[in-house]
Amino acid sequence: MNPAALQQLRAAMAAQNFVEAERIARASIAEAPDAQAYEVLANALRAQERLEEALAAADKAVRLDAGNHGAQHGRAFILARLGRFAEALEIYDRLIARGVAHASVWLNRSVALLGLTRDADAEAALVDGVRRWPQDQGLQNMLASLRWMRGGGDAFARDYEAAVRREPDSLWLRIGCADLLRRADLHARAEDVLREGLQRMPGSGPLQGALGVLLDEMDRTGEGLPLLQAAVADAPNVPSVRGNLINGLLRLGRGDEALREIMPLRAAQPLNGDWVCYEAMAYRQMGDARYHELCNYEFMVQAFDLDAPPGFGSIADFNAALRDSLNRLHVLETHPLDQSLRHGSQTTRSLLTIKDPTIEGYLRALEEPIRAYIATMQRPDHPWSGRKSDRFKLSGCWSVKLKANGYHVNHIHPEGWISSAYYVSLPAVAVSGDTQEGWIKFGEPRWPLPHCTVEKVVQPKEGRLVLFPSYMWHGTIPFSAGERLTAPFDVVPA
Repeated sequence: MNPAALQQLRAAMAAQNFVEAERIARASIAEAPDAQAYEVLANALRAQERLEEALAAADKAVRLDAGNHGAQHGRAFILARLGRFAEALEIYDRLIARGVAHASVWLNRSVALLGLTRDADAEAALVDGVRRWPQDQGLQNMLASLRWMRGGGDAFARDYEAAVRREPDSLWLRIGCADLLRRADLHARAEDVLREGLQRMPGSGPLQGALGVLLDEMDRTGEGLPLLQAAVADAPNVPSVRGNLINGLLRLGRGDEALREIMPLRAAQPLNGDWVCYEAMAYRQMGDARYHELCNYEFMVQAFDLDAPPGFGSIADFNAALRDSLNRLHVLETHPLDQSLRHGSQTTRSLLTIKDPTIEGYLRALEEPIRAYIATMQRPDHPWSGRKSDRFKLSGCWSVKLKANGYHVNHIHPEGWISSAYYVSLPAVAVSGDTQEGWIKFGEPRWPLPHCTVEKVVQPKEGRLVLFPSYMWHGTIPFSAGERLTAPFDVVPA
């Protein structure tokens, strides 16, 4: 690959212009096929979620240069994304046997082990990785997260916190550790980590931003707002940093100020669900009718009761079989720290990658209600219906098992278009209808905002699919007894 093309490729990949990177790589391959060009093409295709094409490019890179460890690693990573974890694990093991010692190999090998539901082996591999590379944030994050999901309790981040103590001026290691502590509701420990960092690195924008988010979550938003403003001043062009400030302004009921911050972000990223959601909340606080245009709950939230797929006498028979298939995938004790559920577990691999006839039947059964839902979309100038397309795909599908006192905190899916809840099995308290325990609710933000409460609730039913815009706040009313099993997914235009 000629140096000029390689430089252009690196620039395109760094700018996340993956379509341009693909074009350059293909042009280079047409001129003189080589392993490096195919390897970069695989990376560009993978970034576009074109995983089968990415694997084909990675296969060619490996065939042209079997000794290229980077190409082998990239191929294994794609195989894991496709759910072919056993094949990925074989490659990682071969790389390690050849003496390849890199933190990313240990990290991604652990992902493959977890995908194979070998969670104890995954934890052991991560412990070994953290021993070798104690300052690697990816390894520390995954080890702490896995320990938490395996029931590690408040000591789940012990290695992470020890690494921060050893390297107290490691900015991102400190912020990453505090973020996990915050997500585990260990707010005091997270605050100590961040305030110690600010003593060592006064005026650090990232540390001020992280502390501002934490204080906001602790209902100390007025105290955190100046820190969020300082973080924006330090990094004015980072959308997520500005998003934290917007959330703080909304929490304080300053919707007009929040809207001024939101509109440039909406213009730059018109399909970003965070910005659409925040715009709707600002309109709601201001009493602006445009809120109801963005969030028409009666029209945009729709329920469909599925028919039994072929081979099943009733939807109850199908759900019983689906429940058995999904239960085999629930191997961890508690919720992931970066997800919305509480008092329950989530599958560690996408249902889209599972070779199980019942799960595959469930995925096929979704097509008709999704098409019916899309058919109701009318306005081409709307962030929901304006994305209307006859071609769509599931961008994620997983299963959640909630236990007694379980619920989903209010959340959105900012990268989705259509989101969902499908009820496989339900606790008796949700089915009876005497209370609203276990029902799905819409319109209430994650943290209390002035003038923003629940707008709509929908009663669950076994075999019922509820579809709604991904940018719409949704959560679950806690239930007091029993167990709830769901198989939600997101849809995006293909």
